[in-house]
Amino acid sequence: MMTKHELTIKVLERYLEADKGGKTRILDEFCALTGYNRKYAISKLRDYQLNEKDPTRKLTRIKKYGLDVQRALIKIWKICDCICSTRLHPYLPEIIAVLKRHGEIRLSGPTEAKLHMISRATIDRILREARKRESSKLRGTTRPGSLLKREIPLRIGPWREAAAGYGEIDLVAHCGETTAGQYVNTLNYTDIATTWSEREAVLGKAQERVFNALRNISGRLPFPLRGIDSDNDSVFINNQMLRYCQREKIVFTRSRPYKKNDNAHVEQKNWTTVRKIFGYIRMELEQQVALMNKLYRGQLRDYTNFFQPSQKCQGKKRIGAKKVKEYDQAKTPYQRVLESKEVSQEIKEKLKAHYRKLNPVKLRREIETSLSKIYDLSQKQPLQWESSHSDAIMATPQQS
Repeated sequence: MMTKHELTIKVLERYLEADKGGKTRILDEFCALTGYNRKYAISKLRDYQLNEKDPTRKLTRIKKYGLDVQRALIKIWKICDCICSTRLHPYLPEIIAVLKRHGEIRLSGPTEAKLHMISRATIDRILREARKRESSKLRGTTRPGSLLKREIPLRIGPWREAAAGYGEIDLVAHCGETTAGQYVNTLNYTDIATTWSEREAVLGKAQERVFNALRNISGRLPFPLRGIDSDNDSVFINNQMLRYCQREKIVFTRSRPYKKNDNAHVEQKNWTTVRKIFGYIRMELEQQVALMNKLYRGQLRDYTNFFQPSQKCQGKKRIGAKKVKEYDQAKTPYQRVLESKEVSQEIKEKLKAHYRKLNPVKLRREIETSLSKIYDLSQKQPLQWESSHSDAIMATPQQS
């Protein structure tokens, strides 16, 4: 009795020589003898035809992206702070051009061509082993403000303002494991239209210091501040902040109590632009405030706004029982500012000139140096954000 392997070889010889009607009869006979499904029988014969030397060997796809592509992609991914493929994929041509301009990466012609044509699914597959995600939570420190709530309107639902200058603000506590005593806080501003973010560190939660921090942030924005939305913390809900917004004609609104989703944009940035960098260590020194503000006004500001692409939700639609969100193509805040009609051409030209001078790898090295000084003052071990990316940050161009 012939085995299925021998029978397949014999049937294949007849199958290739038969006409359309003969192929149908041969397939019927082949399926009856082997018990194969008809579609599987066709694919089985096709495999034997394409692999005549060793029909029992399973056909495997030839790898298109070799080790050179994997190494280059992983290095670029780490330089971009391990962002997801959805954000990395459309930004690859731009970041490759920037790294080549500053001599931080050397790619052969075939390798660069493959990186330009690589798909998002392939990026995920290549980065699967390298990807490590950790998350942790700490209780909040917000205390609700009880004054002026009637004068500061609630904002409910999605943002309708499409102009640059309307954003959300929030305070991030660097209190460690206890809220006792005085500690550093970060005031975080996130623009809705452009996703541009600015941060300022203050010691304590005094209303005067938070107010001055907001004014400093307003002065650094590449567009005028037109509106802010905060939670119900008393550092925001006070007479000084209200008078300032009325004087500067800034729209001031607040979210609903205990509804974090009302400030979803800035809450998300609290992780990516503050927690992911400084973690949950306790900071309570003036020297740390000075070092943090040097980062917030310099290297971190440039790295986040010029080299960190993000997506924006364009809408939602219901398909059956599911809600499907539609997103735009990932862009950096800098790219969105250049597209904004509210930003003057003069400011755009200044941003373009500044962008041409920036080297993302150099920025990350300087960030790591400053972070080490901050950690030393706290007498804490460096965070994983530093150690996990040190190989990419400290790599020299010759290692590419």
